[in-house]
Amino acid sequence: MRVLISTWPASGHLQPIVPLSWALRGAGHEVIVTTPQHLVPFVKSTGLDAIALGEELDQKMMLQGIIQQAGENASPAEALPRPDRQFWGNIAYGPAGRTAETLQLQLEKAKAFAPDLILTDPMDLAGRLLGGILGVPVVRHRWGVDPLTEAFEETAHMVLDPVAQQLGLTGLPEPDLTIDPCPPSFQLPGLEKGRPVRYLPSNGFGALPAWALEQPSKPRICVSFGSMPKELGMRKVLGWVYEAIARLGDVEVVLAVPNGIDAEDHSVIADKVISSAHLPLNLFMRTCSVIVHHGGSGTGLTALNAATPQLVLPQFADHFPWAERLEATGAGAAIETVEKQQDVVLIQDRLEELIGKPEAKEASLALQAEIHSAPSPAALVPELEALAGV
Repeated sequence: MRVLISTWPASGHLQPIVPLSWALRGAGHEVIVTTPQHLVPFVKSTGLDAIALGEELDQKMMLQGIIQQAGENASPAEALPRPDRQFWGNIAYGPAGRTAETLQLQLEKAKAFAPDLILTDPMDLAGRLLGGILGVPVVRHRWGVDPLTEAFEETAHMVLDPVAQQLGLTGLPEPDLTIDPCPPSFQLPGLEKGRPVRYLPSNGFGALPAWALEQPSKPRICVSFGSMPKELGMRKVLGWVYEAIARLGDVEVVLAVPNGIDAEDHSVIADKVISSAHLPLNLFMRTCSVIVHHGGSGTGLTALNAATPQLVLPQFADHFPWAERLEATGAGAAIETVEKQQDVVLIQDRLEELIGKPEAKEASLALQAEIHSAPSPAALVPELEALAGV
């Protein structure tokens, strides 16, 4: 079987699909990712092969520009609106426009590869059109909490139905199957259920540090704010977190902040930091008492997989739905407004509560059990083979 992966051009949209891609390759199938040229090195770093589509604007750089328009030191939460139904409808214009612009090139590459199955993520719309044109089943793979429901789909159909009709289709095709790595009780209420799959962390490779092989003698806090915290304006938010941690008692800190660590930034907690190396979170997450992060589903699911309570300071887009579900399930706490995120005493209080009380740990353990009870990516391969008719 030949499997084509088409995702929204950002690393975080491919990462959740990587474990299933490995399972497909392990079963003897050929897997390849279509991606803009600037993301080819990242695709290769996951152990997958790529088809380069040429130069495109880096989506994270575009987001960086939007944030910087709000001021040199603006955080994302200060620069971007809190998501509502209109926000998710407007979000679809980007993927729909990109699809219309790049479809012919993607179709040319897809025809040459001749896939039996296409994997996409919820923001990718090109894969759905390619599947309809080529007569190939399409599987949508969610990345976590999935707010891309009614409003996003309405805009996507409004923009792309005419494009699809010009290509001989009745409209933008729906996926044949949706796969969901998010624990069902954590997923957004009312969302159409997907085929469960066990979440497996896919956040790079690294060497296991010696300190991660032993249980810590004091509470261990991980701080992680995505892959581009400095570029996306989260340096200010990290400063508030560092100040709050400095007020805590005897704790140790792992700074998992790639491309965002300057010694002077975290000097206030220098005596508590045991590591500031770029390490995959799954290598040490089970040893942590709590993780402080921005609300990304990849980070959050990695924490749930390790049953680690979470404190989330959401910044934009699906960070807010993640924060809401975290509090609703009891697996952590969230500080949602910019005004409250600046309150270092409040951050300190939330951290002390999560470290000192067992309720969040118990809720995280329940969600961990839910993750571990889902079928592995390898267990889904026969179903995908049957869907593709091979």
